[in-house]
Amino acid sequence: MATGSPPMPEQPAPAALDPEFEAVLRECLDGLTGSDVQLRADSDLTVYSIDSLTVVRLMVAVEEAFGVLIPDEAITFEIFSSPGALWNVVSGLREESRGH
Repeated sequence: MATGSPPMPEQPAPAALDPEFEAVLRECLDGLTGSDVQLRADSDLTVYSIDSLTVVRLMVAVEEAFGVLIPDEAITFEIFSSPGALWNVVSGLREESRGH
């Protein structure tokens, strides 16, 4: 009979970001993150004290880079809380535009 706790299952590695998306994100967060900071889909962007100007700059940069228009009703603070949340909106809009 074994003693101790059972081995913990390995957690999946956080999803890597689309390289182009990460470049846009880093450019907009210039000065807020160091180049040595690893940005992942689940990174908490709120720790960088993003203000409304940064949100607008990021939204415009993403719209221009990926050829999408984020509708007003989709613009919430939550979509700017992590790279993954914003990427989900952007990639969904890209899929919609390809379908039309």
